Amino acid sequence: MVNEKQPASTPQQPEKGPQEFWALVAQASMLGWNLIVPIVGGVLLGRYMDDKFGNEFTWTLSLLLGGVAVAFNNLYAMYVEHSDTEPLGRRIRRQHQAKAEKDEPHAKNE
Repeated sequence: MVNEKQPASTPQQPEKGPQEFWALVAQASMLGWNLIVPIVGGVLLGRYMDDKFGNEFTWTLSLLLGGVAVAFNNLYAMYVEHSDTEPLGRRIRRQHQAKAEKDEPHAKNE
């Protein structure tokens, strides 16, 4: 008779099913679209406007930079949506309110 040792009891991890895989694929593709579309769209629209108005690359560079700004804004919005952090604007407002409330008693005593 062979003495088989059983492994120490470890918590079993739930199997990751196909639904979780496709949710991850959807998130990755959404990230790609949110970054690529504004940048490429800005370049294509800028190139069209440069051709139409006879400029060399003024509109292309301007709209490229605009597309990059929009892409980073989309990336930040996705980060805030999928994390536990508070958006920067709300944090700043909360800090200003706390500072105003802290300074308020001094103004009343004067």
